[in-house]
Amino acid sequence: MFDIFKKFNFWDGTVTGCGIERPDYISMLNSMLEPKNIITITGGRRTGKSVVVRQFIRYLINEKKIDPAKIFYANLFIQDIDFMRKSSTFKKILNEWKKKFDHAPGERLFIVIDEVQEIADWEKTIVSLYEDYTADHKIIITGSNANLLSGELHTYLAGRSFELTLYPLSFIEYCSFLNKTPDRAACIEYLNTGGMPEVVKVEDVFARQNLVSATVDSIIVRDIATRHQIRNIPLLKKMADYFCFSPADEVSRTRISNILKDSGENASINTVSEYMEYLKDAFFIHECPVMSYKKGDILKSVPLKIYLNDNSFAKTADEQSDFGKLLENIIFIELKRRGFKVKTLKTPGGEIDFIARKGNKLHYYQVAYLVGEKGSTVYNREFGNLIKIKDHYPKTVLSMDELLHQPVEGINHESVVEFLKNPIL
Repeated sequence: MFDIFKKFNFWDGTVTGCGIERPDYISMLNSMLEPKNIITITGGRRTGKSVVVRQFIRYLINEKKIDPAKIFYANLFIQDIDFMRKSSTFKKILNEWKKKFDHAPGERLFIVIDEVQEIADWEKTIVSLYEDYTADHKIIITGSNANLLSGELHTYLAGRSFELTLYPLSFIEYCSFLNKTPDRAACIEYLNTGGMPEVVKVEDVFARQNLVSATVDSIIVRDIATRHQIRNIPLLKKMADYFCFSPADEVSRTRISNILKDSGENASINTVSEYMEYLKDAFFIHECPVMSYKKGDILKSVPLKIYLNDNSFAKTADEQSDFGKLLENIIFIELKRRGFKVKTLKTPGGEIDFIARKGNKLHYYQVAYLVGEKGSTVYNREFGNLIKIKDHYPKTVLSMDELLHQPVEGINHESVVEFLKNPIL
């Protein structure tokens, strides 16, 4: 078994399967290196978690000059090492590795486990490795669930784990990945294809659509239905489909329940709520809370706004209104990628698409595909809603217009392309 496992490690110093460099994530991982704390990397399927992990291993070897033999790597999605999904076998292989390279007690060893949830009782295994006071284990784990560290494990590891969420490719990464100039044409392509690395490099549209469908099925069946022992998979698929056809829309659990009941499904509000939580945990959708400007609190009685983790999941018509929703979806994920907490703001007679907050930074954003001429309906709506906000935080209208308007009462009009080209804040 050890000889089979050895094949998928990089003990000769050559790291393969690294793809296009994603330096921002490597930099963030490097900042988490020194303490003993566990590094937890979460993100949806096909967002590149495994590739980034291998890039980081290469970084450790080439830049940090770590002895390759001190890095233990297990990708639990590789069928050839299925035997390691049994906790006792995993520990046995780990011990064989330590003996083979004569690792001394107390020296720093890197244990990298890709898709850790595939190991039976993995939580106990991680806690055991972390608590081993005879060794200095730097543990890095990845998983396709937002609540990977939840329940008792979360309580136990509170303050002992750094968490990093990996998102699909940013616009700049997308252009780098495909060797494109980051201009308006590339941005429109990005708007439609999304940023999943394995998907965007497939040129044939039919093949790309099949790959997206296979990814969605894998999320629904493997990451949700199997994990949560859901029997009514068709109902779960219908809900996922509903969100794919309505990115950036306001939705309510009651309305979804009623729509499903009208189609003959037995879907209570509780079931709908439960399935929505599962879709969120699997990074299929994101929920954007709605706030009241007057009260400054999250509204409980209004619909929520739902965004897709990647635009490739969207099933929309070729209309400008749909482009606007896709654009809004892109901006929401970009703000999340940059570390902002994002909410929608209800104002008297209107709505601000996003109020983005990070630390003491706060920024208001309106998003429109095209604003058009001054005085147009879209212009009056997008600028008018921001004018109603009387505080002094920055306010911006983002759009795909090639000609931009001058600032109005401190409100800037910025090109989406330029916004997406900005570095991570």
